[in-house]
Amino acid sequence: MVMSLVGRIDASNSKDLEEQCLDMISNGEIQIIFDLTGVSYVSSAALRVFLLAAKRTGTVKGSVRLCGLSATLRDVFDISGFSKLFVITVTLQEALLA
Repeated sequence: MVMSLVGRIDASNSKDLEEQCLDMISNGEIQIIFDLTGVSYVSSAALRVFLLAAKRTGTVKGSVRLCGLSATLRDVFDISGFSKLFVITVTLQEALLA
């Protein structure tokens, strides 16, 4: 499953993203790629959603991968330590092959 996200992911919309992710996982989608090419900002609430998705898919041998991070987003993931928790690729094609 590829989720192409756009805009800002923050406290105002992260709950919706969380619900969509949990619905997908409960319906059997355990390989999720978040394409963040169109995302300009992520808050700690967004990071929590990615972590929750990774934990839920990991319990059933799935995975969460991220791609298309801008330099600013990559800095957020690096500083928070989240870049060590996910496979992060530059392009969607690389994420599909990872």
